[in-house]
Amino acid sequence: MYAHGFVKVAACSPKTKTGDAHANVVEMLHCLESIKTKSVDFVLFPELCICGYSIGDLVFQKYLYRDNLNAIEVFLLNNTYSGIVILGTYLFVNDVAYNCALVIQGKTILGIVPKVYLPHAYEFYETRWFASGDMADIDFIELFGSTIPFGKLIFSNEDEQVKFGIEICEDYWSMASPHEALFANGAMMVFNCSASPEEIGKGDKRLLLARNASFKGTGAYIYTSNNCSESTSEVVFSNQKIICENGDVLDNYNHLNLESDWIVADIDIQKLHYIRRRKSWPKNLNGAFEPYSMVQYKLEPSFDFTFEKPFNLNPFMPVHDEDFERIIEMQAVSVKKRLDYIGIHQVVIGVSGGLDSTLALLSLCRMVDLYGMKREDILAVTLPSSNTSQKTYQNAITLMKALKVKMVDYPIEEDVLRQAKGIGLDVSKKDTTYENIQARFRTYTLMNLANMNGAIVIGTSDMSEVALGWSTFNGDQMAMYGINAGLPKTVVREVVRYHQKYYPEVKNEIQDIIDTPISPELTSAHQKTEQIIGKYEINDFILYHFWVNGDCEERLIWLLQVGFKLSDVEAKNYVDHFFKKFYSQQYKRLTMPESVKILEMSLSPRTETRLNGDIYKPTK
Repeated sequence: MYAHGFVKVAACSPKTKTGDAHANVVEMLHCLESIKTKSVDFVLFPELCICGYSIGDLVFQKYLYRDNLNAIEVFLLNNTYSGIVILGTYLFVNDVAYNCALVIQGKTILGIVPKVYLPHAYEFYETRWFASGDMADIDFIELFGSTIPFGKLIFSNEDEQVKFGIEICEDYWSMASPHEALFANGAMMVFNCSASPEEIGKGDKRLLLARNASFKGTGAYIYTSNNCSESTSEVVFSNQKIICENGDVLDNYNHLNLESDWIVADIDIQKLHYIRRRKSWPKNLNGAFEPYSMVQYKLEPSFDFTFEKPFNLNPFMPVHDEDFERIIEMQAVSVKKRLDYIGIHQVVIGVSGGLDSTLALLSLCRMVDLYGMKREDILAVTLPSSNTSQKTYQNAITLMKALKVKMVDYPIEEDVLRQAKGIGLDVSKKDTTYENIQARFRTYTLMNLANMNGAIVIGTSDMSEVALGWSTFNGDQMAMYGINAGLPKTVVREVVRYHQKYYPEVKNEIQDIIDTPISPELTSAHQKTEQIIGKYEINDFILYHFWVNGDCEERLIWLLQVGFKLSDVEAKNYVDHFFKKFYSQQYKRLTMPESVKILEMSLSPRTETRLNGDIYKPTK
C-alpha cells in the first residue's frame, strides 16, 4: 500500500492487570494477532503498559523490575507481527528509572525514547519515581545483550519518507513539547503512549491538542491512553484513542471500557509531504530545534490493503450548516466590499436558469438583505436565444420576479444572427464560433447595461469551469468581479440547495434547477455538459487531489479506480482529459476577474496558481 503513499496505523488500549507484567504482555500479543489481519503498519500501546501505570512505589522493587524485563523478552520471543510496535515500560540505567517507550520490530528493539516532562501535580507523582529523559546524557543502553539507541530519536524507513517520533503523555501537554522538535526534524508522524485519567471535558482538550499538533506539524498525531482496567482506586483512566492528520480527525474513540480495544486509520504520507513542501515553516526554522538521531527500520509491504473508512468522493464538500452559512456570508461581503470601494450600489448579473447564475443571484440577494440595500439594486438579465430551453428560461423569469429584483428580458437571437452574417458564418453548422458569439454577446450586453446603470457585472463561472477552461474567452470568462470562482460545481449545487431555507417562495424552482442536467444551451436545449467534459464529481475529485494533495497522474488513476470503481481505461481517460484542459486553458485564468478564496484552494493567477499561459502538461 505504501507504493501509493498510504500507511495504516492502530492505537490500542489493552486490558491491564496492574503489576502483572506477564499477563499484560500476553494480552498485548493477542491484540496484535487481531490487529495484524488488517495490514496495519504501526501499532501504538499505552504508557507503562507492560507493568501498568498505577504500580506506585513498586517501581523500586527488584521483583517487579525483573518481571518487567522478563515480560519484554516474552513479547520479543513471541511477536509474530512484522510491523512497528510502540509500547510503554520503565527501565533503570545506573539505578535511575526512566519512563520509556520501546520501538519494536519483530524480535528487535530498535530504540528507546524516555519521557521528558514528568507530571507532579494533582493526581500525578512521577518525579517521585522517574528522572526526565532530557537530563540523561545517554545515547545507548545495553539490554538483552544488544546495544540500543536511547534518547532523542527519529525512526526512518529506507526511502526516508515515513519518519516518525515518540512522546509520552505529559510531553504532549507542555509548553515546548517534543512533538514540535520531532516534526521540525522531519518526522511525518508522532506517536503518544499515554496514561490519562478521565475527567469531564478532558477528552475535548486531548483532541484539541492532537489536532493542533498535527496541523502545526503538517503531519499525523496518534494517541492512546490505557483504559479503565488499569485501576479505579483513585481515578478512572480514559481509554481515549485519537488519530489526526494535518488537523483533521481521522478517528477519535472516547468511551470508557474494561476490555481491550483499538482504532485503525489510514495516513496519507504522500499528501503530507506535498503540503509540507508548500508550507513556510520548514524553510524558516534556521536551526531552531536541536537535531535528533536517526534510527532505521523497514516498512513492510502489504498487498491486501483496504481503506478503513469509505473514501471521501466529495473532498471539497462542507459538512456543517455553519460552513454553508459562512460561504454565503463570504460571497455577500466580498461583493459589498467591492461596491463600497468603487462607490456604487448596483450590480448586473446574467441569469440563465442554471446552477451558477442561480447561486450568484441568490447570494447577491443575501448581500442586499444583510447590508440594508434594495433588491432593485440587482439588475438581473436573461438573454435567451433559439437554443435556450423553455424550462430554464421560465425558471430564470420566475426567480427574478419572485425575488423582486430589477429585471431585463433581452432575447439575443437577432443580434447573434446579425453578427454571424456579418463575418460570413454558416449558422446551420452550429460550430464553436456560433456558440462563442452567443456567450460573447451576452457578456457584451451585460457590460453595456452596467455602464448605463453605474453598476458592475458579477461573473458566475465556478471553480470547476475555471479549472477546465469551460468558458468562452472574453465571454462568460470575463466580468468585473467573480462571485462563484471559489466554489467547484459540486459545492455550488449544495449551496444553492441550502439557499432554499432563505427563499421558500422559490423553493420549487430552486429544486427544479438543481435537478436539471447542466447545459450551456449554446447549440440546443439537449446539449449536456457532463457528456462532453465528464462528471463534475469526478473532475472536482481530480482537481482537489491534484492541487490540494499534490497527487500525480499514476495515483489519481488508482484513486479513481478505488473510489469511483472506474476501469483502468476510464480512469486514465478522465485524468488525461483533466490535465490536457487544465494546462491548455491556463491563459483564460490569467485574465479571470478577481474573486475571493472560499475553500482551501484557489485558482487565482494572482495568488495560488502561479503558472505561465504557455506551460506544458507533464509527460511521463
